[in-house]
Amino acid sequence: MKVKMATSVLCLMSYVLSVGAAERPVPRPAQLERIREGVEVYGIVHWGLNTYTDREWGFGDEDPAWLNPDAFDADQIVGACAVGGLQGLIIVAKHHDGFCLWPTKTTEHNITKSPFRGGKGNYVKEMEQACRKYGLKFGVYVSPWDRNNAAYGSEKYVTDVFQAQIRELLSGDYGEVFEMWFDGANGGDGYYGGARERRKIPDGYYRYETETFAMVRKLQSKVCIFNEGDGADFRWPGNERGELCDDSAATVRSYDKSCYRTYCNRGDLKDGTTFHPPEADFPLRKGWFYHEKEKNTVRCGEFLMQRYLNTVGNGGTMNLGVAPDRHGRLAPEDVAALKRFGELKKEFFAQPVTKGPCNVVVMAEDVAQGESVKSWTLKSAGKVIASGTALGIKRIRVLPQPVAAESLTVETDSFAGKVVPAMRLYYVDPKTLNRVMNATTTNGETDTAQWMTNAK
Repeated sequence: MKVKMATSVLCLMSYVLSVGAAERPVPRPAQLERIREGVEVYGIVHWGLNTYTDREWGFGDEDPAWLNPDAFDADQIVGACAVGGLQGLIIVAKHHDGFCLWPTKTTEHNITKSPFRGGKGNYVKEMEQACRKYGLKFGVYVSPWDRNNAAYGSEKYVTDVFQAQIRELLSGDYGEVFEMWFDGANGGDGYYGGARERRKIPDGYYRYETETFAMVRKLQSKVCIFNEGDGADFRWPGNERGELCDDSAATVRSYDKSCYRTYCNRGDLKDGTTFHPPEADFPLRKGWFYHEKEKNTVRCGEFLMQRYLNTVGNGGTMNLGVAPDRHGRLAPEDVAALKRFGELKKEFFAQPVTKGPCNVVVMAEDVAQGESVKSWTLKSAGKVIASGTALGIKRIRVLPQPVAAESLTVETDSFAGKVVPAMRLYYVDPKTLNRVMNATTTNGETDTAQWMTNAK
């Protein structure tokens, strides 16, 4: 069907009018609430013993005494993320080294054995309180892999350590948790209580689909879970570069690790069986943890805005890795990049238009009953200027040249029924657009804007 751009005045929260749509994989209540709240850009914070050993993955035998920042400031970290427009933070409470950054009862390898706050500190709590103060949602990352724990690989580890750690963090002492993040790095070499050996785990070891996900949701009714399994709410798109293809769909086929990489980025709009949107994660620096030698790899604000258009603009969410330094603060260059990103995001959507020139189009469909649109075409005075398959949660398209808003029409084809996409039009200074579209990383690597709209 064709829709004139009079629909551009619709609020995106109204999404679409659907009539007689066929059954499609639908979002869980927590997923749908996240979508309707517009929570689309957030961060994941890596800080801990790796910050002081200059590693990305700790082995598990690190000395807790090394965690000794001289100026830790949760407000400075979270405040800078708030200025950058991040809507939430996922706090890495335990990485693969097994060191817990809160006073857990599950292991002696925790923050109380460090000099942090005189052995009485709780990093996770301080970060949670700062998130509440600055209006950011609070999330938690607990690595399932534990290279320190002697029980890792046994059933005892899953029930008495891993699941118990999750219960401690989600039971209410840290308030509402918006996302629980489970890493896919599991099993391998480790300290393991002094065994210093390689351990392999079987499929299903963490009981995600049978127990763990259900436990998480029982403890936190509004939580969303990040993992590759069918029972999770957000999926990994197969890279840590913040890259989604133009037609990335929330709908995806049942998880099969033997071929997951072939469909995890694009999804499967036609034959998918699960509503499992992509969460595109990438670090602000080259690595996830702070390394002084990577000072010159901080992504500039323009590059971050480019990634926003590529992730959120292609139906996913954007998860930016931030890394406090050895002082316990974000470095000035990180703060500056976040600030610039926040400014650009505001600038991009500061001038909505209903007539006259526009060069940015934002579209969405109501996904409460699943993704219905299977193709869309945007035309200006009858000429096709953008097209695609999936529409879903959101599509943002930057036009090659400004066009008159009143000349635009959109045509959609759906699996069943009539779908009218909600739309907003914006005008952005072409010089700003050019800087964003051609932004490069500061380490000399160029990320071309091939995903941007091209005239067809």
